[in-house]
Amino acid sequence: MIPSDIRLYTWVDVEEVLLRLEENWPEWLVWASGYWDSLTLGIRAGTQEAAKNWLEDLYNPRWRNESAEGMVGGVIILESINLENPRTLPVVLEETEEEPPKARLIPSLSRPSVLWQQTENQELPPILPSNLPPIVAFHSFKGGVGRTTHALALAQAMIGEKQKVLLVDADMEAPGISWVFERRLPSPLVCFADLLAVAHGDGSPTAENAVKLVADRLKSQGPIDGIYVLPSFRSLERFTNLEIKPEHLLQGAKDPFLLTQILANLGAEVGADVVIVDLRSGMSELAAGLILDPRVHRIFVTTLSGQAISGTEKTLQLVGNRAPSRKDEDPLPALIIAQVPPEPLGSTLVKDVEIQLLEAARLLLGEAEEVESRQFVVTTPFAESLLALPSSWEETVVRLQKAGIVEAVRSLVERLPGKEENPEIPGEAIQNSSLAAQREKLRDLAKQMVYAETTETEDFFATIILKRLAADFSRRMPIAVIVGAKGSGKTYTFRQIVRRENWQVFARDAQAKEVQLEAPICPILESNNLSNAAKQKVQEVRRKTAAALGFGQIQDSSNIRDYIRESCRENLHVGEWRDRWLYIMAWGAGFPVTEISATENRDRHIGRALIQHLLDQKKQLIFAIDGLEDLFQDFATNEKEQIALRALLQEVPEWLGQQPGIPLGILIFVRRDIVLAAVRQNAAQMMALYDNYALKWNREETLRLVAWITNLAGAIPAKIQVESLAGMGETELTEALIPLWGKRLGSEHFKAVFSARYVLTVLSDYKGQIQARDLVRLLHIAAKNSVTDSRWHDRILTPTAIKESLKECSQEKIQEIEQENISLKIIFTKLRSLPEENRQIPFTQETINLSLEEIKTLEDNGVVIREKDEYYITEIFRLGLGFSFTNAGRLKVITLARRAGQKS
Repeated sequence: MIPSDIRLYTWVDVEEVLLRLEENWPEWLVWASGYWDSLTLGIRAGTQEAAKNWLEDLYNPRWRNESAEGMVGGVIILESINLENPRTLPVVLEETEEEPPKARLIPSLSRPSVLWQQTENQELPPILPSNLPPIVAFHSFKGGVGRTTHALALAQAMIGEKQKVLLVDADMEAPGISWVFERRLPSPLVCFADLLAVAHGDGSPTAENAVKLVADRLKSQGPIDGIYVLPSFRSLERFTNLEIKPEHLLQGAKDPFLLTQILANLGAEVGADVVIVDLRSGMSELAAGLILDPRVHRIFVTTLSGQAISGTEKTLQLVGNRAPSRKDEDPLPALIIAQVPPEPLGSTLVKDVEIQLLEAARLLLGEAEEVESRQFVVTTPFAESLLALPSSWEETVVRLQKAGIVEAVRSLVERLPGKEENPEIPGEAIQNSSLAAQREKLRDLAKQMVYAETTETEDFFATIILKRLAADFSRRMPIAVIVGAKGSGKTYTFRQIVRRENWQVFARDAQAKEVQLEAPICPILESNNLSNAAKQKVQEVRRKTAAALGFGQIQDSSNIRDYIRESCRENLHVGEWRDRWLYIMAWGAGFPVTEISATENRDRHIGRALIQHLLDQKKQLIFAIDGLEDLFQDFATNEKEQIALRALLQEVPEWLGQQPGIPLGILIFVRRDIVLAAVRQNAAQMMALYDNYALKWNREETLRLVAWITNLAGAIPAKIQVESLAGMGETELTEALIPLWGKRLGSEHFKAVFSARYVLTVLSDYKGQIQARDLVRLLHIAAKNSVTDSRWHDRILTPTAIKESLKECSQEKIQEIEQENISLKIIFTKLRSLPEENRQIPFTQETINLSLEEIKTLEDNGVVIREKDEYYITEIFRLGLGFSFTNAGRLKVITLARRAGQKS
């Protein structure tokens, strides 16, 4: 069937129908060639009838099986006025044994004279040598959007970084750069039109003589503020005289990408670090040579106007179909959204446009699945002073600086390869002999620390939260509820505090200064997940504390748990439970208690008696509690358990804080979902009270943990001083971790995402939180899968190993959550059981058949986020739940996760 947007006026339209199906031609169709007199199809022998049937379906209802004399085929009826004698295009079927040539990428918008059946692998242009400067080409669908302005801004940003620039005005119809520099270059020695003409007549494959001639003239002309300017014409009065155009270089050239090669060679000849080219707007052959070359850093400029956005969208789709970034070495394109109005209107408008254009660029981005909007989109502010550029370069620079455009495009500078970078070996190579050993060390240590509560290491990572806890309570008794999600390091922190036995020792290890509080620590409850050795250590610390305070026989953990379970069968109100908890802690610590079967009065008496005893003896004591999820397994639905927990989390700390002298402190380690279930009315208020001590991992702290673990494993060549970690910001930490996973997740090119940014983003939930266990697990799996790698000598963890580790991390994270969170387990089971076609991101409530309450549960736990009427699952959950992406889904998941991380 003929596509609805095609009208068959000429052979050009008839060929267009075939072009639309180019990747789905039948096997017997080898080539097609049309002209005014006929359409000829090259077919395999004996397939004439099949060809006629296919053509009848394809061109229905305009196909007629009519054979003219001397030919076998039919005719296609063209658009006509006289339907009785319509215009027709004969179709000739010609049998052939030819084989389609290997498909070759040609940087041209023109249609080839012969359409060939598509072969699987298209021949791509060779990688440009690393000693040649990168080429940055600015393009826009329509004029007046700021394309030239931003090309000039990037040139200024580059010279600000002490880089030399070759700036080429390739807009042969409306030269902008040439006009800005006209006062400084009133009589240029050479121009872009000269380069095209001389190169066209150069007999060498790379126009070597033409390049040297033009380079010589540019050097004689000299740079302007570090910029070699190649104007479009030597005289703007003669800019209509262009005999040799860029597309002419393609005709007869062995290398269809000769223009790119010439510009790169010219840049190298004049000593430029980058070649910036301002192209003609619109889909023109004047621009096609560069925007259809995947090796070029292609920058598309648009405004927020409907016409500009629509045109840019079509441009991105066309370039994506013709010349996507396929190779690792191919730089990713960039999009500049210019003239953005001030907040809050600006961000609102940009948000939707970002997603729309990211989707349009899906094919153009090639295999860069992890690309995010921050990596692809640059926004620049509206500036009235730049609506019309001044006619002098100096004044233009002043306006660009004042408007913030130069600063806004600096992110483009860091995407370009630096002077000394080698794309194959991005960083300093690590000795081969030690590389496998370093990977094995990291693999083994990270494996131990995945479940840090079971590891026997005494090394202690003092996070900002723990430093704050130690500093805040260096003189006064600690009373705090430490909230952390599953895998945040809650039990590990409990264990590290307990094993130090005394608060002063812990606080000093956490780098607190002038610690005056010296109080023994008594663990009352611990997690069932502790190793046997760790459980024995908890019991030992409890016994030592009891002896130091002159108490009697302590209770073991099983007795304490049994008594709490028995208490849950009673109908105790919150106040009674508060007293019961005080009794349980005193009894567990060995404080003299005559009877276990305590009465209400005895509960109240024991708590007060312990306080008074400590005051009388001038002693202090800190209780520590963990493992509540093991004891209260029905906390989500059991009201008695909720009352018990509410009393412990709210009433006990409040009561202790009111005691004269406060000789008794308490540290309660608890999961966030337990707090939300137990403290229904004031959960947010309660958590805000202890928010300074919540176990949250922001981006900076996560990178500190990575640095600490790799340093502990001896897995990076230059050891990082542990003492200096606290003072290192995100930028410094990212730089220090380059030997671990490289600067980028691949070759040091524009296309590959930054390694640290990728890891932080894909491990984040939609609350902006990263769990320490997920991170350590990723380090373990990635190190394990990197051990035998022989390609990457500049890093411990290889790009492939990091990417492939995420699925296993996701699966194990979900399994662990399901063991402890029944409500999420039910929802996850429903999601996994959906038909494959429904497990697509984004999705609606209807497509996944969840209730609003279940959706809210997912939102509360950072699993999903809502955008308009659609929902997105973050990467750390998506893979384990078996969800895939629609066209726009992947890009938006990364973008939303990045935004969540910025808000955390």
